[in-house]
Amino acid sequence: MHHATPTPSLDSLEALCSKICQTLDREHAVLRGSNGLIGRGVDDLEEIHSEKSEQIARLEGLSRAAETSDEKREHPGRAQGVREHIERCKQLQYRNHQVFSRIVAAQHRIISALRSNDDDISLYDRAGRSRDFGMTRLGDRA
Repeated sequence: MHHATPTPSLDSLEALCSKICQTLDREHAVLRGSNGLIGRGVDDLEEIHSEKSEQIARLEGLSRAAETSDEKREHPGRAQGVREHIERCKQLQYRNHQVFSRIVAAQHRIISALRSNDDDISLYDRAGRSRDFGMTRLGDRA
């Protein structure tokens, strides 16, 4: 028995946006975890990235479907709600990107410090303040 695929609609878009937000929250939790970019964290991030990419591709397809466009014109208030859901997804993606960028920058600083001459490595900057080599909780700044 062949099941008909659901007709694209604002309901489908809202449901998919909710799933994407949940996926992005899972990604954020892994990034903020102590093993975000090592060990099991990498496997988790790869799995989440694959899931997120699939969901976003479906979202793009649904949002461009003729049936959805018709429904957007018929229900502008609901269409605005969907746009707000999509904007929330974008905000969460940006947040995750910022956390990821901080982790990568901290790793670069650590690698640079380890590659420099031993005489150049100092735990303090010129003003006598303790240097942050990315060891503080990144989540506290996100």
